[in-house]
Amino acid sequence: MITSALISKLRRKYNDLPELHQDIRTGDGSSTVYKTMKAPIKESSFTQYVSGVAITGYTIDLDTGDLTLGAATSQEIKSQYKAVKFRDQHWLEFIQDAFDSFGDQFFKTVIRSVTGITLSADVQVYDCPSDCIRLTEVLESDNYTTSGNFKKPYVNMSYDRRSNKLVLGAKPSKANYLKISYQRKLTRPTATTSTLDVEDNWLQLLDLHVGAQQARSYADRIAKQGNVSVEEGHISMSHLRTLANDSDVKFENLKRKLKPVMPSISIPYYIHGGGDVL
Repeated sequence: MITSALISKLRRKYNDLPELHQDIRTGDGSSTVYKTMKAPIKESSFTQYVSGVAITGYTIDLDTGDLTLGAATSQEIKSQYKAVKFRDQHWLEFIQDAFDSFGDQFFKTVIRSVTGITLSADVQVYDCPSDCIRLTEVLESDNYTTSGNFKKPYVNMSYDRRSNKLVLGAKPSKANYLKISYQRKLTRPTATTSTLDVEDNWLQLLDLHVGAQQARSYADRIAKQGNVSVEEGHISMSHLRTLANDSDVKFENLKRKLKPVMPSISIPYYIHGGGDVL
């Protein structure tokens, strides 16, 4: 699923569908600074008109609605935009926080990759891929090429998880190719166009965590505002925080249920200085 598709789904569920607005006023011939009636404003939804003509000479703060025109005018000023409770960027940050909350308990599996580690002559310690959480298998080519048969190395070795390094029991005399299997970290989405690096049954976890984040953030926003809208005035901050806490509990319970099972490790027992290398 693309991140933007999940954001659209979350907007529908948590009542944050974009609402089209038009602010129309007449310039006084001297002011260039105005403010929209609603904010935040959804990305790529703002258009500014002067005397019915769309212009580009302006700046708009999507979070606050602060509008600055490039020049003063006494003509009609019309701002057209879609107002939301949270911009796409905010929803993305909620989703990123959900990924962070997964920790190393949720992972994807890389099976027998030939690009992870390459043996070098007289080198005993190797960095594993930066996204590696846990190395599970190491195989070595029997003819020093990627087209060879890969089998368990004739060498003792160990995997140090804290430093994320593979340590051989003896230094190889010749460079060679390895195939490694490992569990990798989930890739955090960096943009709304990113493909979500999750399994389908983990989407509910994202939903629960994001729901808790947006409810808590919305409650904090209402508490800080000097003036609230009629809609927001009917929303209880304590109710929003209760919803957030309930979602947190559901998230933790479901997280324990869906947590992947760690596979067994197939790495020979390590004896320092022991073992032969092909």
